[in-house]
Amino acid sequence: MHLRRGWKVLSTSALLLALMVSGCSQSAAPSQPDSGQTAQPGGEADTTAKLRLNLRTEPPSLDPPKGYDSVSNEVLNAIMEGLVRLDKDHKPQPAMAETWTVSDDGKTYTFTLRNSKWSNGDPVTAHDFEYAWKRIVDPKNAFPSAFLAYFIDGAEAFNKGEGSVDDVKVKALDDKTLEVKLKAPTGFFLNIVTQPTFFPVHKKTAERNPSFAAEASTLITNGPFKMTEWVHDQTVKVEKNEGYWDKDSVKIAGIDWVMVNDENTQYQLYKTGQLDAVQSVPNDLKKQLIDSGEASVMPEASVYYYRMNTAMPPFTNANIRKAFALAIDRKAIIDNVTQGGERTALAHVPIGLLEPDGRDFREVGGDYFQDNDVEQAKALLKKGMEEEGWTTLPPVTLTYNTSDAHKAIAQVLQEMYRKNLGVDVKLANKEWNVFLEEQRARKLQFSRSTIPADYADPYNFLELYTTDHPGNRVNYSNKAYDALVQKIRSTADETERFRLMHEAEKLFMEDMPIVPIYFRTVAYMEQPNVKGIVRHAVGTIDYKWAEIAKQ
Repeated sequence: MHLRRGWKVLSTSALLLALMVSGCSQSAAPSQPDSGQTAQPGGEADTTAKLRLNLRTEPPSLDPPKGYDSVSNEVLNAIMEGLVRLDKDHKPQPAMAETWTVSDDGKTYTFTLRNSKWSNGDPVTAHDFEYAWKRIVDPKNAFPSAFLAYFIDGAEAFNKGEGSVDDVKVKALDDKTLEVKLKAPTGFFLNIVTQPTFFPVHKKTAERNPSFAAEASTLITNGPFKMTEWVHDQTVKVEKNEGYWDKDSVKIAGIDWVMVNDENTQYQLYKTGQLDAVQSVPNDLKKQLIDSGEASVMPEASVYYYRMNTAMPPFTNANIRKAFALAIDRKAIIDNVTQGGERTALAHVPIGLLEPDGRDFREVGGDYFQDNDVEQAKALLKKGMEEEGWTTLPPVTLTYNTSDAHKAIAQVLQEMYRKNLGVDVKLANKEWNVFLEEQRARKLQFSRSTIPADYADPYNFLELYTTDHPGNRVNYSNKAYDALVQKIRSTADETERFRLMHEAEKLFMEDMPIVPIYFRTVAYMEQPNVKGIVRHAVGTIDYKWAEIAKQ
């Protein structure tokens, strides 16, 4: 991957003092690990070793459709398994389902389950999947990921209170056969159901104890690992599940996660051999670590952006929203803060999602505005304030979840808005669980988000901003946009469907309810004796095939 090499590494404070002016501050070279596991790769796997990782924060929920966030999903993907699982080549492969067939019209999937067991010894059955998938869209549960199941016939109507559970076309024909009927042919359906949302639930446990996912002692699982300990806000520990159908592929004894939400502390734990891998590195060291080869970079089909709540002034005005989007220098942020080879985001749908002819959706759609277009931003701000009759802009609070990396970006944005628009933006940070709850409740005015793809199709991003969609979170509503998205969902011709998706994105960007910042990359580090961790550009990180070489 080509990385920008223009500016030297600047601290956040330096960038705040000299925006868009090159500097020459370099961080000191990090020391090498002085303890911990240091064997070289290629040796025999140590099947007694446990992978030591940092979860950063407490998982909001380990109830699969409720824990719709990156932290929860990381644990869920280790302890649970759905009908299919993404393999090392990022393609859906048989998991709980041993085989499946698809009808000629592409609308009916019939899955045949393999012999497998829950962690308590009970068999995993098609009835568990029927129960779990109907539970996803039960309106009384109000699960944030319910929309992912809307491709299933009857699911959306039931979730919106317009139908019954019996109308949801998921049926266990017997203990080993699950039939699923879709509203329309959906070529990426198998990718969708690799998502933790679609993991099965142990029916008897869930019916008996609605809080079954709150503690390790009551969480019945079926994945490569099973939970042994969960000390809230401190650690999660799992061990190899000897009852897992593919246990021979699991080469580690388990995983111990800590919860350290400080980038520099995490880095020191890694450098002293107390962590085997980290999924991020400190911003002020990132370029150095990437250039030296100590950190690796991979692209992710994901966009980092800020949401503007269209029901809260001043973001009730479209021109003011556009002003906030145009007034920032994304390249400066990438070159001097994030430093991970990210691409400037001048649209909503990220890089990495392919058209029917193999071209990238983003490359075909292009950009919708110019980066760092300060003069236009000033004109739009003035126009928006005149439209509203404001002589003073209503107060703006930018909220991010607690993280050094998010804080650094927020501080730079604050300074850019002050310098380029003359707007004083207040910053606020909240712990992840609180932040997520308030953002989902649409209580935040201007808030940070990272949206990774749930499945490899642009529709995943476009549907999020339909009226009253749980992923909307900013009260955005446009009837023309809603109609376009609905049409996309029912269009079988792929060329026409993609044409409509470009049309929808264009309409969305004209309304500009978000401030896109960049299309993400992931900078990560692994100790020399660690291999087999699978990172997907679209999908949840997977530790099933992880190995730690013997010393």
